[in-house]
Formats: sequence, C-alpha cells, structure tokens
Amino acid sequence: MAEHRPITRAAIAFVLALVACAPLHADDPREPAVVTLRSGGMSVELQRAHSWSIQQIVFRGVPVATMSGAFGAVVNVPVAGGWVGSGHTAGGVERVEKASLIVDGEFVDLADGATYTGERLVLQKTSMLDKLRLQATLTLTGGVLTERHEVTATEDVVVSVIYPFMHPITSETTQWMAETDTCEEIGGEFGAGEDLRWHDGWTWTAAHIPDRSTGIIMRHLERPDEVPTLTAWWDQQRYHKLYVRWGGAMEPWPEGLTLTGEVALRCFEAPPAGWREMARQVAAELVAE
Repeated sequence: MAEHRPITRAAIAFVLALVACAPLHADDPREPAVVTLRSGGMSVELQRAHSWSIQQIVFRGVPVATMSGAFGAVVNVPVAGGWVGSGHTAGGVERVEKASLIVDGEFVDLADGATYTGERLVLQKTSMLDKLRLQATLTLTGGVLTERHEVTATEDVVVSVIYPFMHPITSETTQWMAETDTCEEIGGEFGAGEDLRWHDGWTWTAAHIPDRSTGIIMRHLERPDEVPTLTAWWDQQRYHKLYVRWGGAMEPWPEGLTLTGEVALRCFEAPPAGWREMARQVAAELVAE
C-alpha cells in the first residue's frame, strides 16, 4: 500500500519559503528565446531563459500546464545558498553546457520564435546544477511527452532536496487519481487546501479539467534503484503542482553517484463521467509503448 506522509504547518511554511520562484540573478547569462514543439495534438513551449525547460503544455487548444510555476529539475544545495535550477535560483541558475533539437531525425537550430512540427521531436541537454550534472532528454512523439533525467555528482556534495520533475498543472483541474505499485487505486479532489502529501510507490497519476473534458496523466517509466521515488500533488490556488522527488531528507552525494528517472505525460479527451476509465486506458497504453 502506498505510504501517505502529511507535512506539518511549519514544514509547509518552510517549503513555501524555499520553492517560491525567485527572480533571475542580475548576472544570469541566459538569453530569452522561445521555441514550440508540436506533435499529436500536443504543443510544448520551451524557453532558453529557463534553461530550455518546459514553460507550457497545450493539448488541442486547452492549456494543461502553465507558466504559473516552475518546470524542469531543481536541487537544494545548502552550501550554494539554496535552490539551483531552471526556475528556482536562490543558490544559482542551471547552466546549460549544450542543447540540441532533432526533428524527425534531422538536427535543427533552436531559433527564437520558431515552431517545430513532426512525428518525433527530441531535445537533448547537458547542464550543471551546482555540482550536479544533468543529462536531460525530452521527447515528443505522437502526443506523448517523455522526460528522462540523469543526474550525476561531479564531486562530493550535500543535497537537501531534489525534484527531478515538476509540472504546474492548471488549477482548472478538479479531481485526481493514482495507482500504486500494488495496483491500489486512490484519488481525491482539489480544493486549494495547500496540502502537500508525498506518496511512495505511485505508478501513475492523472487529473481532469471537467469544463474542457480534458485530462492529463503522468506515468513513471523508470525510477532510480538507489533512493525512493516520491510523488505529490501540491494543491494551490494558482496551480496544482505535480512533483517528483528522489530520496528523503538531507543526504550526501558522493562523487560519481548517478540517479536516473523517466516519466511520460499524455493528455486525453474525456467527459467528467468517464474520465477515470479513460485515464486507466491511457496508463495501460503508456506501458505498451
């Protein structure tokens, strides 16, 4: 059975202080640029100013994940001064060493304002989060978005928190459901209760926008063996943030330690009365791909 871990009011206040999106530093070397990837009815916006992380996901005209919060990977390194990542930068920005885009087997330039449409689009990125090297691969094909992150310590470093995947899902979602490794199905309703509960052993989770008859599902395709993979919905007024977390409290990362995970996101159309059944079907299809 999945383990549910409520956090205290003090812990919530602490997390709120930590994950508030800080403005980019004055010496931030990143330059603005926006590109859009399209395939299978899904449109994904990426921004160089956020280290080529996702900034918006739209499915057949419906905004499903929005710029109300930060996407990408983020890590809290106390010695660096806090959060380091694409959107949370108190301890430093994510510094991209290399980024490339492949559309249907051909390399293309990441040109500002460009929209790329194809059967298979792959963004590959190498970057640094303080002393951690991130090898990221984002693939959009046939309306399925997969994100694979490999994080390696380049030297000994103490990490208090790592969120390898973050998605601020629209607050228009009203209900969520999930399935555990033991095939137990659970679910609930969003109500801006500011609850942040971590769950160990979720296989997939989904949410639904009833006014637009649209759902979104995230499935874990690969999880690191070295640490637990925790999943959570953060129920806020501005978004319903879908988090993935590796490990528990503060942990030393020895040089060379590598953690790897992969998630798949897919949107689907379903009326309120049948969205759970459709979510189960989509989850099964993601396994088969």
